[in-house]
Amino acid sequence: MTAAPGSFAARAHPFTPLVVTLCIAVVAIALPGPAAVLYLYAATLILVVLTGTGRAALRALVPLAPLWFFLVLLHGVLGDGEQTTVLGVALSRNGLTLAATQAARLGAIATASLALYTSFSPARFVDAVAERGWPFSMSYLVVATLLALPRFRARAASILEAQRSRGLRLRGSPLNRARAIGPITFPLLLGALAEVDERGFALETRAASGVTRRTALAPPPDTRMDRLTRWAAVAAAGSAVAWRVLG
Repeated sequence: MTAAPGSFAARAHPFTPLVVTLCIAVVAIALPGPAAVLYLYAATLILVVLTGTGRAALRALVPLAPLWFFLVLLHGVLGDGEQTTVLGVALSRNGLTLAATQAARLGAIATASLALYTSFSPARFVDAVAERGWPFSMSYLVVATLLALPRFRARAASILEAQRSRGLRLRGSPLNRARAIGPITFPLLLGALAEVDERGFALETRAASGVTRRTALAPPPDTRMDRLTRWAAVAAAGSAVAWRVLG
């Protein structure tokens, strides 16, 4: 967890950021038109800053920038309908509206997701699930999914350095680069499969598949603010869906 110590994201119940992120994704998809979605993206940016995960907004720009450019190119430059001139380039007005809507949706979802990843604490989440009496497999699935990418990247970096020390050439002609795919990919996949077996044995030795209710050592407090936040997020998501369906 890299959220600022003492921030709301670090102190919140583990279910709160998860529910808020899911609701933001639902609202982003359900809201029509560019104005409402742009307001949602702006509200998401303000929310991640106030909760101490403002760096997530900057990190989200890395994958979002090329997607936004592609949306403008696809809908604005190649779109039909009434044309408008921006910096000497003729763009479709309807295409720009559609591109702005999709860009804001992607921005809100990506920013909220990275804020969740930044504030996520595996230990607190597992204790929260155990306190509710829910199956351990549920918490393990969520934790393993969110922590898979850092382990995968670290393993890929170590394999790459090891292969470079053995003389693997990653630069030069496209043929040399194609030849380097196998020495990097195969050890990465074999290592991932071996880790799956090791984790499976470790879980079995700890009776992870047992039916006995597990006891949380330090369950995180579920404050009134957390409950109000979750219910408000669910209500907002439900209202957006109802407005989209009934409107």
